[in-house]
Amino acid sequence: TQDSRLRCEIEHTIPRFGKAIFYQESGRSLKLRVETLHSYKKDLTISFRSVTANWKGIHTESDLATLKSSGHHQLVNVTSNAARHAYFELQQGFQPSLFFVDDEDGLKSVSVILSTVNFRDVEADFGLCMTRLFKYHFEDIRTARVHFEFDDEFPKIEEEERALKNMLEYIKLDDAVHTLVISGHTDFKGSDCYNETLSARRAWYVYDYLVQNGVDPRRLQLEFYGETKPLQKGRDDASRAINRRVTVTMLK
Repeated sequence: TQDSRLRCEIEHTIPRFGKAIFYQESGRSLKLRVETLHSYKKDLTISFRSVTANWKGIHTESDLATLKSSGHHQLVNVTSNAARHAYFELQQGFQPSLFFVDDEDGLKSVSVILSTVNFRDVEADFGLCMTRLFKYHFEDIRTARVHFEFDDEFPKIEEEERALKNMLEYIKLDDAVHTLVISGHTDFKGSDCYNETLSARRAWYVYDYLVQNGVDPRRLQLEFYGETKPLQKGRDDASRAINRRVTVTMLK
């Protein structure tokens, strides 16, 4: 149902119940979400097990995880380890299944089975999609920082490439990123007026760098703070070096 460098997803319809969705986002592990058409109470104990398919001629079960219902139509989110295990079980012809009791008297038991039917038809494409995922998730690289030497408005070339390379690659893949906020900063040395001007020159330098690397200027927003927003408080050389920076933040 989704095939991109940022997200891969396959959806398994469960008749009269809902659906199970395996998905993996860039920079993240495989996950499983189970949605339901029905309303179940919150915090029901759900046993997640692997069950032998009927056609194998024998019956075995093994526990994958113990889960709690969310109380919403999204019944459960399965942890990465259990999701990977369930996916492997499907590859081997087993049927990951959810078992739980829906009333206090224990009279209404529910069994939800992920069948192997049609799984082989999409497994190869889904696996290929996962190998093509971008290395990083949005949250991992939403902010980048370029640092500067004292009183310098130009960073070292290797510094700007190190800081901005992954972000530049990411924004080519995600149209949902509508704005990049560029904020310039200095350390505390120098007058307020001089530092505000220096922070502006630093921010404009990074602005030009991003435009030269294909970023639409209409997506860029500039801010200049001088010495007023230190990243790290302190008057030692290490703190000053951290505060001499331009921060670029992606917004969706």
